[in-house]
Amino acid sequence: MPKLVEKTNPEDELEDYAFLGREFMSWLLFRVARGEATFEDDQGELSFAFGGRIRLAGPAGDVSDAVLKGSSPSTSIELYAGLGAGRSVREAEMRIARGEREFRFTLIAETLDVRTVKLPSTLKDEGDDRLADRMALLEELESCVRTAFQAFIKERTRPVWQRSVIPEMRAWLAERLKLD
Repeated sequence: MPKLVEKTNPEDELEDYAFLGREFMSWLLFRVARGEATFEDDQGELSFAFGGRIRLAGPAGDVSDAVLKGSSPSTSIELYAGLGAGRSVREAEMRIARGEREFRFTLIAETLDVRTVKLPSTLKDEGDDRLADRMALLEELESCVRTAFQAFIKERTRPVWQRSVIPEMRAWLAERLKLD
């Protein structure tokens, strides 16, 4: 008897949507470069910036990754050349500033997982519950990433994406690739 419904592999489903995370990272690079990486949620404004490490990878079957390190790899010609050659950002060190506090972490594009997190210190007294404080900060960090991703999805699903955003991103990349 033939199967009426074939079960899918969860890893296949994850791969189906992984491109959105990679597009999100490119869009975020574009927004940071233009000074437009500030978002707002119910706790106020938050701003994204890239840190000192970015990993690029090519399409499936490409055997090499490029890891860019330094004080500002997000503005390097090597990054723009990689993007222009069809590579995409797979992970990047990021910073989120919210008021006086700064979160530092690595963001994985395909899953939007955060790793190597450095949380701001907010404990006021020795008696404060350190675990509860750290858990609240981790939740806030995830909420910040979600806020930016939701802004991306909102823009990505509007007709303006194809008419305006993609051409602007291509022009931005082409401008960065011009050699004097």
